[in-house]
Amino acid sequence: MMTTKQLVRRIWLVGVIVSTTSMSVAGPIDHLASIDLTAHLRGGGVPRDGIPAMTNPDFVPAAEAFFLADLDAVIGVYIDGVAKAYPEALGWRHEIINDQIGDRFISVTLCPLTGTPQVFDATDEDGFQIEFGVSGLLINSNLVMYDRRDEVTLYPQMIYTAINGENEGDRLTLLPVVHTTFGRWKQLHPDTQVAEFGSGLDRYSSRLQDAFKNLSIYEYPYGNYRTNNSYLIFPWTTSEPDLSRHNTKDLVLGVCMGDLLRAYPFSEMGRQAVINDEIDGNSILVVYERGTSIPYSRDVNGQTLTFFEVEGAGDLPVWIEDVETRSLWSMAGVAVDGPLQGERLEQIPSYNSMWFAWHTYWPQTTLWNGEGIIDEPPPITAILEPVTDAMPGDFVLDQNYPNPFNPSTRIRFDLPHDGEIHLAIYNTMGQRIRRLADGFHRAGVYELTWDGGDGSGRAVASGAYIYRLESAELGLVASRQLVLSR
Repeated sequence: MMTTKQLVRRIWLVGVIVSTTSMSVAGPIDHLASIDLTAHLRGGGVPRDGIPAMTNPDFVPAAEAFFLADLDAVIGVYIDGVAKAYPEALGWRHEIINDQIGDRFISVTLCPLTGTPQVFDATDEDGFQIEFGVSGLLINSNLVMYDRRDEVTLYPQMIYTAINGENEGDRLTLLPVVHTTFGRWKQLHPDTQVAEFGSGLDRYSSRLQDAFKNLSIYEYPYGNYRTNNSYLIFPWTTSEPDLSRHNTKDLVLGVCMGDLLRAYPFSEMGRQAVINDEIDGNSILVVYERGTSIPYSRDVNGQTLTFFEVEGAGDLPVWIEDVETRSLWSMAGVAVDGPLQGERLEQIPSYNSMWFAWHTYWPQTTLWNGEGIIDEPPPITAILEPVTDAMPGDFVLDQNYPNPFNPSTRIRFDLPHDGEIHLAIYNTMGQRIRRLADGFHRAGVYELTWDGGDGSGRAVASGAYIYRLESAELGLVASRQLVLSR
C-alpha cells in the first residue's frame, strides 16, 4: 500500500475562490500558488489516528455539565437556532469532532499548537456526513486533517483547502464559531447542549475508549506552550512571520473576506471593544470582551448600521446600540429593544489564531488600525418605530404633528407592502439635509420623531422644509411640507 508521502504530489493552488455563503469569507491564496505545500508536511510525532477524532459524541444540557467550570474554555457553535458547546479540552486530545447540528453535519476542529478553533460544513453533495481524521502531519505547526472517504486527501486546517488527491483545490466552507468560557457561552445561549468527554469513539478499541473516560487525560498536555513565546515544538516553513509587530503567541481574531484579510490583536482591543470596520466592501462589527471576539455583519434588512457601546441590563458584559435606529442589541447579536427588536446580526465565519501561525500562512494580512470605535454617539435626531400590528391597505404619508413645531415633530406613514423605502428631509432648494429612514421595511404603520437635526446632529435653521417618502421598488412616492419655528 502506498504511503501518504508517496500519494501526495506537487500542488498548484489557484487564486480564485468561490464562496458558498452569502458573504465572501474565503481569503486570498495567491501567495501559495507556487508553493509545494506537500513538501512542507512534517510528522507530528504520532501516526495517523494516533490522536483519535471524535464522531457524533453524546451531549448533556448545560445544567448537567458538572465536568465543566464556568471559567473553562469552550468552542461554541450556534447554527439554525441550535447551540452546542465543545469543551476546549476535547480539542487538546482529539483535535477533530465530527458532529451534526440540526440538519447540517459539521466538523469542529482545534489545533492546540496554533490556537485555532475552526468549524467547517461537513455535509457532502448527497447530504451525507463527511468524516475527518487526524493525519499526524503538520504544516507550520498546524493540524492537517485527512478525508476518511478516500483516506488520501489532506486539508491543512488554517487554509481548509485540499492539497492533494482527486479533490485537490477544493475548499471547505468555514462556519461561525465563538471561542469563550463556558460561563459566557451559557449567558449567550442558555439552552446550549454540551459535548461529553469519553464519547464519540466507537470506531476505536474498547481499551482506548476506556482510557478516555478518565477525565484526568484531558489536562492541557503542552505545559507553558501557550504563553512562552520562545517555546516552539515544530518550525514554520512556508514563510517567516513578522515578530516585530506582535509576539509569537499573541492571539488575534482573523477574518478573511473577499480579497482581504484582517487581524484584530487581542492585546490592542483592551478589556472590551465595539469596532465598526469595513473589509473589501463588507461592513463588519467586532464585539470583544476579555478574550471573546465575535464578528458580525453590520447589514440588517438592506441597511448598514453603526454601533456603539452602552450600559445594558442583564448578565452579558457588552451591550450595544445602533446609531441609525437606536435599537438595543445584546452581545449575542440580537436586538432586544427598539425598532429592530427581534432582528439578529449575521455572525461572520472567522477564527482565532496565534500571531505566528496567522502571519506565516497569511503574510499579506492587514492589521486593524485602531479606528471604528464610537466613544460618544451623535445625538438622536430621528427615531422610527412601528405603531401597530394592523396591516394598512394603502400607501399614506400623514401631515406631521405638530406643525409648525419646536423642538420636535412626529411623522407617520402607512406601508401596505414589504419593500425598500427612503424617507428624507429636504430644504426648499431640493438639497437633502437629513435621511430619516432607509432600507427594507416590513408592511406596517410607522411613526418617526424628528428633533430638527441634520445628519451630523446639528440643529437646522428655522424655516420650511419638505419631507419625502418613496419606494422605487413599489412605485410609491409622497411628500409634504413642514415648518420649523425656533
